[in-house]
Amino acid sequence: MSDWRGDGTEFTVAGGLNSISYVLEEIAAAGHAVGMLSERMGQLIDTLESEGNWLSRAAVGALPYPYGPLAAVRNAVWIAGRGKEEIANFAQKARRAGENYADVEARNAALIARINRLSALHKGLNTWLLGPLAPLQFIFDAAALSRQPGMGLRDLTEKILNDGGAYGAGLLGPGAGVLYLLSQLRRQNLGASGVQPAFMLRKAFDGTGLARPGQVAVRAVPVRDWDPTDPYYPPGHASYADGVPWKVEASIEGLLAGTADAYKYPPGSIGVVRIERPDGSNAWIVHLPGTEDWSTVDSKNPFDMEGNLEGLTAAQREAFQQQEVVVQELIKEALRASGALPGDDVLLTGHSGGGIHAAAAAADPAFLTEVNVKMIIIAGSPAKNAAVHEGTSVLDLQNEHDIVTAADFGPPAAAPNWVTATSHRPPSGNGSDLGEVIQEAHAIENYLKDAATLDQSQDPAVEESREILRTIMGAGGAGAAVAGTKWVYQGSDVNSQPETKAQPKSKPNPTIDRAKKAGMGGSFNTGTRQQPLIPSVGTSIFPSSPSARKQR
Repeated sequence: MSDWRGDGTEFTVAGGLNSISYVLEEIAAAGHAVGMLSERMGQLIDTLESEGNWLSRAAVGALPYPYGPLAAVRNAVWIAGRGKEEIANFAQKARRAGENYADVEARNAALIARINRLSALHKGLNTWLLGPLAPLQFIFDAAALSRQPGMGLRDLTEKILNDGGAYGAGLLGPGAGVLYLLSQLRRQNLGASGVQPAFMLRKAFDGTGLARPGQVAVRAVPVRDWDPTDPYYPPGHASYADGVPWKVEASIEGLLAGTADAYKYPPGSIGVVRIERPDGSNAWIVHLPGTEDWSTVDSKNPFDMEGNLEGLTAAQREAFQQQEVVVQELIKEALRASGALPGDDVLLTGHSGGGIHAAAAAADPAFLTEVNVKMIIIAGSPAKNAAVHEGTSVLDLQNEHDIVTAADFGPPAAAPNWVTATSHRPPSGNGSDLGEVIQEAHAIENYLKDAATLDQSQDPAVEESREILRTIMGAGGAGAAVAGTKWVYQGSDVNSQPETKAQPKSKPNPTIDRAKKAGMGGSFNTGTRQQPLIPSVGTSIFPSSPSARKQR
């Protein structure tokens, strides 16, 4: 972890080159190389021993007998053998160092979390014991918590989410405290702390029918509907099927700006940009907006509350009626429609809920078999509980007062592939309006300012992230504008139709039976209402290849 000060804003950077895990990973890599050296030493030892045996046989009967050279060779064989064993032991220890450290860190984090919850439970019970004076003690505890030095609204919210349940159980008395302790025995069955509330809420939505299984329907958005600078052409004179020439700045701000633009598209839309690299290969950038519909749990817009829960619980999807993440299907279909191949490098960007989906996609083995996600850049997103594949680089922008990022119940682990840059951005104005502070902390416009500052950062972890994104884009220098082609696709979450109930068998009709035997055609009204066929909603409206699209 390191601190870096930009233009008026201080950042705390964790992960990447700043993490102990990265150092241990380097040691493990060195251990592997040393292990290979040990194997090669074995071949050298065999050669020395063979030469020593030959010299000993050749010297039989010779005067004077070469005691000195033979002793030197045998001594070299012995020393080399000891060295080989020691190097092999070192290599094995080095390879295990990272694994052991990760296990110890996980156990320590779990232990500290349990200690904190027990301490909160103890405080709650002590407050309960005060009887009539309990409200005063509660106010005192709340004030003491809010005055802790160096704790922004994000950290404060995370602490309340993690320990508030234990404290509240203590406030209700010993009986509630015992029930709380018993509930902790099943805590690990639901996964990480931040996943549990999303899991239970989604289960509730499933049970009450507020969320229904659905699938995505995708359409390409005409350029005039998302680019106000595009001139209007009558139908037949311009086509958006082949994309629009576009330029993307190879910087953190330039990529995050694409996510800011996604909020201006028709609801439920994402941007896709193809970058043609100097070596002739293609790279792809997908820009995801945040939550766009808060009015309905299950709306047609994939970026709604149901979509957020799908992303947060993507690893437990088998437990729900909805077996696929609609936004992930939208991403895959948009890339396929644009001509992306399975092996092409892909970079995802997202703000808030869009970051949830970017991280969930980068952690989903099934998604990664179809989409080669090399990097994600997210801002203001509670995504740390997504087990992003170690081959995917993550640049995670947060703010110390952004309570949305606290919904994952804690900071992301300082992993070699996950860099978290937390801005201690001072709020504008006098900062007395709490609601305004929270709104400013989460606004995409302010994260764009943070991104512009990080583009000038000399922190090694941030520099490495910038180098990774430039490599993916094939950019020659920092901040270079890279030419590409852009599409916009709109996704709709179409709920699956309920299964039609089986109709009761009609009673035999003598008239119809006689007509059938006589070979008479036509239809007969049997008094049974015919059920209409419900057409299934497809996941694509595009032809299977770019050439087919051109023919349209």
